[in-house]
Amino acid sequence: MQRPFIGDSGRPFGTVAALLCLLFTIALIVLGDVAHDLAGAADPFTAIARGKLEPAQAYWGLLLASEIVRCVFAGALLLAMWTLAGPIGPRTPGRDVALFTGVAGILCLVVAAHFTIEAAAFLGQGRVSPRADLVATLTLLGHAGIALWVTLTVREARSARSLPGWVQLAGLVFAGLVFVSGFSRPFLEFAGFAGILWWGGIFLTLYRPEDRRAR
Repeated sequence: MQRPFIGDSGRPFGTVAALLCLLFTIALIVLGDVAHDLAGAADPFTAIARGKLEPAQAYWGLLLASEIVRCVFAGALLLAMWTLAGPIGPRTPGRDVALFTGVAGILCLVVAAHFTIEAAAFLGQGRVSPRADLVATLTLLGHAGIALWVTLTVREARSARSLPGWVQLAGLVFAGLVFVSGFSRPFLEFAGFAGILWWGGIFLTLYRPEDRRAR
């Protein structure tokens, strides 16, 4: 099937980045469920807010591991933003704005993850981090930046006709849930499942078997 991608030379890198984001999304969903069952919440600040201090202290290492995976996922997201820009469409002001907002959102999430990792380590020492409000603000800004990146990327893909309609729809749903989950953590799991459709759709659209041929 003929695919009208622009900037085809960057497509294999975008394919790998989309696959990494898909795998990390699945890993975070699994880790979040395990942490919720054992520690009472998926992150230290939520556990403290829910009064689950004792189980969170007992499983602080699990919360720490989840945040480390989240940091690596942020790196995969940054890679995806850079490598998918070319294959999805030509360079336009909208694409540049999408990239800028996405990178800004990633930076906010990385800083928030730093303080969350610190909070998990504090729990292991029987201490409570005082940075809950700062982390909540940074997380909200980070989610807003990623949601705007996805929305603008879908807009560029529609103009370039580079992604199927169902992938574009999955992207819009994903963007909406990511934004809402910045205000309400329970929506984060729904955003994860929508992210599986979004990243999986991008991978299936970009992937070509000849990329695997021996060099």
